[in-house]
Amino acid sequence: MLTSFLLRLCLGLTVLVPSLAHAQPTGVLEIPGDGTTVSGVGVISGWKCEAGDITIRLNDGAPIPATYGLPRADTSGVCSNNGNNGFFSYTNWGTLGDGTHTAVAYDDGEAFARSTFEVTTLGTEFLTGVSIQVSVPDFPTPGETTTFQWNQATQHLEAVSREPACRETLTMKPGETCRGSIFLELDTSRLGEISTGFTFAVEAEAEGRGCIGISGLPAFNYCYSARLPNVFGKIGVSVIRNEDGSWTIDRFPLVDLGGCVIDLTVKPGAKCSGSIDLPVGDIDFTFSVEADGEGCIEAEVDVPLVGGKSVDACFDTRKDFQKVLDKIDDIIEIGAFAAKNVDGSWTILDFL
Repeated sequence: MLTSFLLRLCLGLTVLVPSLAHAQPTGVLEIPGDGTTVSGVGVISGWKCEAGDITIRLNDGAPIPATYGLPRADTSGVCSNNGNNGFFSYTNWGTLGDGTHTAVAYDDGEAFARSTFEVTTLGTEFLTGVSIQVSVPDFPTPGETTTFQWNQATQHLEAVSREPACRETLTMKPGETCRGSIFLELDTSRLGEISTGFTFAVEAEAEGRGCIGISGLPAFNYCYSARLPNVFGKIGVSVIRNEDGSWTIDRFPLVDLGGCVIDLTVKPGAKCSGSIDLPVGDIDFTFSVEADGEGCIEAEVDVPLVGGKSVDACFDTRKDFQKVLDKIDDIIEIGAFAAKNVDGSWTILDFL
């Protein structure tokens, strides 16, 4: 019986091993991937270890020919060959219309991969006659700002510039800009020290001056041909010009971008927090924007002349926001420090 059992086990392993060897896929449709969303003019791509004529059918439509044999070094191990296993074609996804669709990849008429995906159009198969630039803050990393421009040929917003977050040791060449947030000490401010957004840019012209601009404070827009000094002794940023015309930040007091600062735009679903130190007391607050675009403030007020108060209110306009602040007390004289934008976000304008 033992011999019979061992014989059956060996036969079972003999059958199992070949099936395991073929467990890994030998062909994959990567774009459009299963469960993904596509738009505009895009590629259809994937790989297959061995192939003849590869075609793709969208929603059982006419076969779309694909070029096969493109370098895909990442597949050489799976396919045990030189890695030239990629296939590629392209299409205008807008011709399919909004909604759910299917894609099937064929090798000499035999299906080997498929996916179900979503298409989102801009209301037409091919959008023409528009031009727009959009800046996206905190993308691809916190503190960076990336600008996208509409490209009619690809039917996509394409990245055209990226402004990194200003930081110590950052070197910028002519034509480049960084953004940051710093503390300001203003003698005319009851707050004493406040924080604000700013940009540092290197002019693209031959002279390549370094320029610093403080958001909301036109008087703090300066350009220099040599070392950028600590302007008026108020801004703790020092930038040095290099021999090749680039500029390097050598001192930069970073402010936590998660805090409420002047010129900060708070989008629906986001929030920031801050603290206002007044000669007559303190206010700790959180400013947030609801999904529907309502602005909200939660604040703890500790003012000896007024006493401790809590504020928890939402508003839809800057005027309504001011009414909320007026309820604290006329003695404090706090100005509304945020205004609503057309996209439902709010921008902090002032802390006074």
